[in-house]
Amino acid sequence: MATGSDAARLRRIKVWIGIFSFLPAAVFGFLANIPYASGFFLGGILVLFNFVGTERVVRSFVEGTGVGRVIVPLLQFAKLGLTAAIIGGVLYLKLVSPFALLLGLSTLFVALLFDFFLFPVNKGEEKET
Repeated sequence: MATGSDAARLRRIKVWIGIFSFLPAAVFGFLANIPYASGFFLGGILVLFNFVGTERVVRSFVEGTGVGRVIVPLLQFAKLGLTAAIIGGVLYLKLVSPFALLLGLSTLFVALLFDFFLFPVNKGEEKET
């Protein structure tokens, strides 16, 4: 499904998500602010797992046939429901800072922005004129 340059972009986005969520989590962990550290960490983990899961769901949906095409959207909705249950549970139990969790969850958008600004054209592709 993905060409070499698309696969490279997906890998870079995963790395950016890791940097922008786990680095602040480590800093807050070092500063002994556990609710903020765990919020960034949990937000980053959820975004990364959802990104990888969505990538696999889309790939199997495009390449799949028959019953697989029906099951894949159901798995996507189940994944989103599980994510919502995890977020609701940790917020209800007050295990993480809501603000840090929100910032951790927003790392996908920051990763996309950084990747598109730093790598506007993948190597091997020609610029449009």
